[in-house]
Amino acid sequence: MILYKDPFGIVPIIEPIVVGMGYNFWGLECQTGVNNAKVCVYIDHDNGISLDDCSRVSDQLSAVLDVEDPIRVPYNLEISSPGINRPLFSDEQLKSVIGCKVKIKTLWPINERRNFKGILEEISDQEIKIKVSDGVVHNIELNAIKNAKLDEDITFSN
Repeated sequence: MILYKDPFGIVPIIEPIVVGMGYNFWGLECQTGVNNAKVCVYIDHDNGISLDDCSRVSDQLSAVLDVEDPIRVPYNLEISSPGINRPLFSDEQLKSVIGCKVKIKTLWPINERRNFKGILEEISDQEIKIKVSDGVVHNIELNAIKNAKLDEDITFSN
């Protein structure tokens, strides 16, 4: 399951370029307005990501997107490392952080809340289980997740 939205259909264009340049395509965030858009492409590498890496990928993607022209409104393209409190865009990424602190925002209320901060305990094909600071474990369907990210700032005792 992919948790990012690709309103311009650009992932099939940009992912092979990022991978071909030796980076991992981590995910995509798009904010769209009536007359403009912001596109943030997250890249990663085993050795980390530098500003020069972001610049190289930006130059390459900008050139290809100018030729392909899939985004029909003015847009800003940003290239970024996912960072320590990285957004999580796929079930594989969620599986890789089981036992870690995460923030989950849902599309609709679950147990009368939409924001969950806690330890990711489990992920299945249909849902995740997150244990919040008061010890309660919440089951959240994957299709209810608006966004998810690591959160190394959460502190509470088990």
